[in-house]
Amino acid sequence: MNEHGLGKVEQPEGKEELERLKDEYRRKNKALDAEREALEDAVRERRYSPEYAEEYSRRLEENGRAVLDEVQGRIDAHCIEYGLRDNSFSATWAAEE
Repeated sequence: MNEHGLGKVEQPEGKEELERLKDEYRRKNKALDAEREALEDAVRERRYSPEYAEEYSRRLEENGRAVLDEVQGRIDAHCIEYGLRDNSFSATWAAEE
């Protein structure tokens, strides 16, 4: 029992794995943001030509979206399997696109 006289609240089955998947999504999204910032810095410092930077940016966005979509797909499948709702920002954002 806790200090309020209540027993430990059990998390629904699958909730721990859902949190792990959501953390993975956040980590990968943060890494993508860092790559975008590094590209912007390189362009400002004129290390890349505008043409190269444009192509690099396009590939970065395509690959980054594919990676994030794959993780989001695993989140969605996990939620369906365990009857959970994913109320994360990423799920809301993905649904709006």
